[in-house]
Amino acid sequence: MNVQAWMREARTTKRKRAVLRPISATVAFQAALLAPTNRLLKRMAEQVAQDVLPAAISAKAQMMRDDLNWFERAMRALRDFADGFVEGLRSEWRDAFDTEEERNKRRFNEAVRSAIGIDLGAVIQAEGIGNTIDAAVLANVSRVRGLSQDVANRLASKLLDALTRGLSNRDIERILIDEFGMARRRAKFIARDQAASFNGDLNEIRQTAMGVVEYEWSTSLDERVTGNPDGIYPNARPSHWDRQGKRFRWNKPPEGGHPGQRPGCRCTARAVIEF
Repeated sequence: MNVQAWMREARTTKRKRAVLRPISATVAFQAALLAPTNRLLKRMAEQVAQDVLPAAISAKAQMMRDDLNWFERAMRALRDFADGFVEGLRSEWRDAFDTEEERNKRRFNEAVRSAIGIDLGAVIQAEGIGNTIDAAVLANVSRVRGLSQDVANRLASKLLDALTRGLSNRDIERILIDEFGMARRRAKFIARDQAASFNGDLNEIRQTAMGVVEYEWSTSLDERVTGNPDGIYPNARPSHWDRQGKRFRWNKPPEGGHPGQRPGCRCTARAVIEF
């Protein structure tokens, strides 16, 4: 149902225009996506300390005989463990996306009611939400699985290099600390990016279902916004900083996509409605 068309036909007064308040992904949602990944990395680190590190130290002592079978088996077991652990997290991530979808729906209905004084919750039927959630879960599983396998592969490569160069046990432990520190930072980015992307998809689905054709670009107005001349990425293109407050149409995405579609984008689309 095109709600905007219905409202225009139902009124004989001059049209009014309102911009809905922004609906952004919450820190709680990001935390819900990140927590399972951090548990995975913790379990991987424990297995490395228990099996991989002793195997690497033993392999270093046996390098003269080229006896690396134990180390290779330990790394293979780490990859298999990580793959199975990620699959077991699928339902937990599904719950997180379901909860966020309900929150987004509630916030959207509240924003519409605040702007035009009408509760349209029972009128607006946004199709495709279920498929969007399925796709988001699949994407999150894929990205975290890729992260875990990258960690295992990087560890295998760096540890083998350490063995051939005869690095000390302390140096090998430092490699593990550095690699898992990098992995946790990547996990945080993945959670933030997936949360913003999912929120952007929900905003587009709900706005277009209501008949909204254009939106106002809204940024976080901080140093991480691309193109902010005083920020971290002043020369990044396209500049989302320059898009603040400008209007775009859903059927004509700007360079780089709508808010939340570009990796790392935390921007949101504020619906422009006429009534």
